[in-house]
Amino acid sequence: MRAVWRGAVSFGLVTFPVRLFSATGSHGFRFHQVHRVDGGRVRHRRVCGVCAQEVPLAEVVKGFELPDGRVALFESAELAGVPVASARTMEVVQFARVDEVDPVFLDRSFFVEPEPSAVGSYCLLRDALERALRVAVVKVAIRRRESVGVVRPRGRVLVLQTLLWPDEVREPEFGVLDVVVRPGLPEVRVAAALVDAMTAGLDLSVFSDGYREALAGLIEARAAGVVSGVREE
Repeated sequence: MRAVWRGAVSFGLVTFPVRLFSATGSHGFRFHQVHRVDGGRVRHRRVCGVCAQEVPLAEVVKGFELPDGRVALFESAELAGVPVASARTMEVVQFARVDEVDPVFLDRSFFVEPEPSAVGSYCLLRDALERALRVAVVKVAIRRRESVGVVRPRGRVLVLQTLLWPDEVREPEFGVLDVVVRPGLPEVRVAAALVDAMTAGLDLSVFSDGYREALAGLIEARAAGVVSGVREE
């Protein structure tokens, strides 16, 4: 695995170096747009919406459309120069109970690996969180995107889970739920009994991706009739 971030965890008076690695990866199939006749890749060109001319990469800059329709232009170097205080430090700003983290805010997960010289401090934080049933709330910037996150133990490893900002989570507005419905006691008891009967330890390995398996079979069958990248007729 390749580290996506290198820096240090700042924990009170203790600072220790760590690296972050993506904890998840997609197992889906990636398709390309190709020419039906010869299987060649279809490329997309950069075309200006004003002059309709193809634009070389050297002339492409970042633009932000203002409310009045004007576009503010920025060079990549300008954006790269915007200071980010948490670019190289994952600062622990507070601790919180595990059950206070609303799962809807969870974004991406990263394994936190300590540098060899920092194993002692790393284990100290990990064990303290595990014993107290707490998570460490941190601020960190990954690829210049600043986030609030939580660090929690997962076995022997600490895991960073970045969180969405509050304004990134939509408020549910379902008028149908404004109607007060009070299920009767017999229905509640039946539902509770069903929940108890179907409760078991969670083991995600027993589940499978039926769509992916069917798609893999389709690709395998189609591959049997492919010669030099073009399907046999």
